[in-house]
Amino acid sequence: MTGHTALFRFDAGPEIGGGHAVRCLTLARELEARGWTSRFAVGPETLGTVAAMADRAADCVVPDDMAALAPVTAVIVDHYGLDIGDEKPWREIARHIVVLDDLADRRHDCDVLIDQGLGRRTGDYAGLVPPGCRLLLGPLHGLLRPEFAAMREAAQAARGLATVQRVLVAFGLSDPDNLTVRALEGLAGKGLQVDVVLGAGAPHLDSVRDAAAALSPPGRVLCDVDDMAGLMVEVDLAIGAFGTTSWERCVLGLPTIGVIAADNQRDNARILRDFGAAVSLAWHADLTAKDFANALGRPLDLADMSRRATQLCDGLGTGRVAGIIGDLAEGHAPALRSATMADADLLLLWRNEQETRRQSKTTTPVERAGHVSWLDGVLADPNRDIRVAEVNGRPVGSIRAERSGDAWVLSWMVAPEARGKGFGHRIVARIVEDLDGEIQAEVRVGNPASARIASAVGMTLRDETDGLTTWVMRK
Repeated sequence: MTGHTALFRFDAGPEIGGGHAVRCLTLARELEARGWTSRFAVGPETLGTVAAMADRAADCVVPDDMAALAPVTAVIVDHYGLDIGDEKPWREIARHIVVLDDLADRRHDCDVLIDQGLGRRTGDYAGLVPPGCRLLLGPLHGLLRPEFAAMREAAQAARGLATVQRVLVAFGLSDPDNLTVRALEGLAGKGLQVDVVLGAGAPHLDSVRDAAAALSPPGRVLCDVDDMAGLMVEVDLAIGAFGTTSWERCVLGLPTIGVIAADNQRDNARILRDFGAAVSLAWHADLTAKDFANALGRPLDLADMSRRATQLCDGLGTGRVAGIIGDLAEGHAPALRSATMADADLLLLWRNEQETRRQSKTTTPVERAGHVSWLDGVLADPNRDIRVAEVNGRPVGSIRAERSGDAWVLSWMVAPEARGKGFGHRIVARIVEDLDGEIQAEVRVGNPASARIASAVGMTLRDETDGLTTWVMRK
């Protein structure tokens, strides 16, 4: 894939921090690895706040000059202060618009919206995005640097201590509320090895250094760390906010004492706490050093917290998002439409094809009369949803989601002439976007292609019974 340009619109600064920039740079690097060119429209404080932007100054313009870079394939925006009024004019310079959001509190004009928050549901964006907008929700689509997934296995192997010996304190690049000093004061007298991570432009850096030096043993203060994943592997516990870094910690199974540093982190905090992956403290403005000290004084089951954390995020979201944006740019993105009785013969043809029968629960051919009766029942059942996947108007497969208790169970077929082109993965990923809660798939042992699809969309193998493997995920 070559010849595509992504224009990123975000800001960073001492007050808003660098989280928007980090997410966008992560996605930019993944797109660049796939042959894209990246450009950036950023505010005046961004280059001084985010060290990684220093080498990209030549690729940056001020936001008012975005039109000078036209035409671009996609504008990708990560900014809480922008909405549909800002996005509509970008249709003049871009074929596609992609929005990164955490708030679900304003309208957007976009083709793809990414919200990686835990507990986010498709209904949260009802009326806020145009019809046909693809919603990429939850940590499954978390924009994390590839080194986190690469170090996942090593991190899990390293989580063997029953007690905390080494702590990472990280509240983002800028930490405008100086939560770091309160946490360090709470660590006083604990005798723990402490690493602190901040940006070189953080407004309270001097006071953080003083607080770290006062610890016994003295804490280390590290600025603009390049290998955050490696550092997380080495520590036993993290203290930080419930923002994007939550997913980095989960990928590596790092137990957390967390702080709600912004309103949009409340759901993350609640779900991580309820799932047993983190201890959640109070709203940041209400916290004192004593709150941190008390949390550190309580017994923590580090092994159980680590195991639970790893179940929430696999670290592969950036690749998933970049693939979807790439499909959109190339015209390979499958459209799912509801099946009708007019599709009966096509679905029967696919179902009775030799390889499809070999991988089905029932391997004998299906008679047309029975198939038509079955399809009529499926279309009339609100707990069953069958769709036909099309690319540029050409049918390439089908997928069915059936409600079983509290879960959706998926089954899919790819047209024989469309196999080997990645459509199976795209079809399953597309319907997963529309579903909430637990999602399952049953795959016959000896069907590695479908097993790879289940794994690629974020499912994990739960069990194997009577020649069938069950794959599960939760959104």
